[in-house]
Amino acid sequence: MLARTVSTLPTGSGWAFEPKFDGYRVLAFHSRARVELQSRQQRILTAHFPDVAAAVAGLGDEVVLDGELVIWNAGRFDFAALQDRLRSGPRRAHTLAAATPAAYVVFDLLAHGRTDLREQPYQHRRDALEALLGRGLPPGLVLTPSTTDPAVARSWLIHHGSTGIEGVVAKRLDQTYRPGMRGWQRLRTRLTAEAVVGGVIGPLDAPRVLLLGRHDHDGQFHLVGRTTELAPAGRGAVAALLHPHTGSAHPWPNPLPSTRWGRPGPPTLYTPVRPGVVVELTVDTAIEHHRWRHPAHFVRTRPDLRIDDLTPLPGHPSAGRSGTAAAG
Repeated sequence: MLARTVSTLPTGSGWAFEPKFDGYRVLAFHSRARVELQSRQQRILTAHFPDVAAAVAGLGDEVVLDGELVIWNAGRFDFAALQDRLRSGPRRAHTLAAATPAAYVVFDLLAHGRTDLREQPYQHRRDALEALLGRGLPPGLVLTPSTTDPAVARSWLIHHGSTGIEGVVAKRLDQTYRPGMRGWQRLRTRLTAEAVVGGVIGPLDAPRVLLLGRHDHDGQFHLVGRTTELAPAGRGAVAALLHPHTGSAHPWPNPLPSTRWGRPGPPTLYTPVRPGVVVELTVDTAIEHHRWRHPAHFVRTRPDLRIDDLTPLPGHPSAGRSGTAAAG
């Protein structure tokens, strides 16, 4: 079962709300013979998360669970640590599991024993999940919070984004589980943030995408993200303030390696600009290696701000808040 992105929480009765954590979605299968952790792409992840596999085995019952793998590190969920696990072999995975244990945040029970629960409504599955996990949670298993109170859901959106709560998922209480269908609704936590334009994709007089930078405590200018495609009005507003980069070498390579955006593909060619234009953005809470993992949305230029008015890199241990929450 998948979720489609919405701009507001649903209203009316018959809805349950759960926080969406910055993690990795997996199904956990526990039979008498073994435990298997499977990603949405049907990749088997068991060897990468021996700590979670042991926790699921500790339930004792034969089950199929749906949930999110997370790692808590330095006061927030650490998606980069999850990716490090996925790149590790079995021996290193055991070492990492001992140093930074993962947890499995469970939000659905799809089968229990020989009973397939997918045709049961969400409320029934939730009650069965609470009864199962209420007998005692092995270390490494967490029951995700759930509420029918929209005010509680909004508090998750507004007050807990700094920990890595990405938003809220809304589910109908009477809804059955349909694999592959987008039957749930997801509202992402959005933050207002600022960054410096360090380059653009497209011509300087009509930039299509902005490449965003922030300075660290040592004054180094780092790439921290990119925007979505700008609307025509946004292109004109930014272009009026941009100046081509001249003089010494630009702090970023050109082209940029595709790995900077976290997905395979050709390198990114761009037009370097003089880092001096500050822009206001809306971003979500997904931060990886001090960068916004998803494209930001351009709001407006901020000629009233200088580049040294901005705090250090987002997600940096000594950085202050980068913005305020907008729940939508």
